[in-house]
Amino acid sequence: MRFSEFKEKIQTTNQPTQTLTFDESQNLEFILEVTNKINSTLILDEVLELVLQDAINFTNSERGFILLSNFDDQLEFKLGLNKNGEQLTSNDANVSMSTVQNVYLNGESCFIESAQNNFDKRTNTSIFNLELQTILCSPLISRNKKIGVIYVDSKNLNRIRLDSITKTFEIFAGQAATAINNAQLYRSQIQSMHKLQETNMKLEKAMQASEKAAKLKSEFISQMSHEIRTPLHIIVSNLDYIHTDFNKIVGENSELKTSFESIKTASDRIIRTLDLILDHSEMKLGTYEPKFERVSLVHDVLAPIIRENEINAIQKGLKIEFLFSDEGIVSGDKYSLHQIFTNLIDNSIKFTNRGKITVNTSRDIRDRVVVNITDTGIGISEDFLPYLFDIFSQEDQGYSRRYEGNGLGLSLVKKFCELNKAKIRFNTQKGIGTSFSIIF
Repeated sequence: MRFSEFKEKIQTTNQPTQTLTFDESQNLEFILEVTNKINSTLILDEVLELVLQDAINFTNSERGFILLSNFDDQLEFKLGLNKNGEQLTSNDANVSMSTVQNVYLNGESCFIESAQNNFDKRTNTSIFNLELQTILCSPLISRNKKIGVIYVDSKNLNRIRLDSITKTFEIFAGQAATAINNAQLYRSQIQSMHKLQETNMKLEKAMQASEKAAKLKSEFISQMSHEIRTPLHIIVSNLDYIHTDFNKIVGENSELKTSFESIKTASDRIIRTLDLILDHSEMKLGTYEPKFERVSLVHDVLAPIIRENEINAIQKGLKIEFLFSDEGIVSGDKYSLHQIFTNLIDNSIKFTNRGKITVNTSRDIRDRVVVNITDTGIGISEDFLPYLFDIFSQEDQGYSRRYEGNGLGLSLVKKFCELNKAKIRFNTQKGIGTSFSIIF
């Protein structure tokens, strides 16, 4: 008989056609009371103790044990109590393991009276050594899954009403299994939560250590860049100073003049790289201080950049077209705006071998200032697009790459666009060219 059937039976006791014996009534009250009690907590140890105490008291046994299955489907000792509520150790769990295993494997209860007369002394030494008379053992089954067994025994011959006690004990075991399983699930959730918290703490510490290391690295790079940049500026300034007199001395077509210009070009490249490193470090460390003002993109930013890069374009046989239908007045940080368009125009020249670069300033239908920089260069492959703005990323990597660069430019462009509240869009096709749009 199931617990639901017992409950229905006790609820109909007031009907004149239904009568219960004294034992049945007591057993039903026991089941209802115990069910409420063992479901009042989700702490596994508390549930196990409540279950075992009630099992011992109800069956008038001298001791009891609960064994639960582990991940290998093997029974493990979890709790032992005597009739006084004192805990027993696993060493005290001297029971008939063959009986316990059979109950667990078969999923059927075993109730024995007069055990001394019903077992072979040669194969059940524990029963005879302990002088056991009464044994009750039921499987703990929850949601059709065996989770263990509950076992009680006594040296006394209780002469119980077997049919009454066994039915009630089986129902009790079923309710106990549900309560134990719920407590196990709760414990598992708590353990998972604690592990997650520990993992999160470790991740947080690792992240803090990583951020600290990154900050120290950025500070070191920034400091070293300053140390290199200062003497390099002195060298470049002196090169500019002697440039005019040098041309008069060596002549226009001298190889020395070519070597001199190579030194000047290399120095400018190093300074530009150092500037990029310093800008990245300042943005990462949060030490960059923008100065927002009214800026004409055409006159204050783009025109000077195009003049600076025109010689490089001509040397490659390229043409730079500068078109504008609007002055491009924006509120922005002049230095970072200059860096945005210097990088984009420099890249267009670098990655274009023939054709032209077009710089166009206009307003869109929403009256936003838009600067388009379009080239007829090598374009960007679709596979590389997700990494386009990552620091140090370059499509052509390794010692065999054909184009100079450090992978800092576009990463900094994106950061400076965000600083100036500008959006960056691009359209590219491998072998056809690339177009970048900066929208203010």
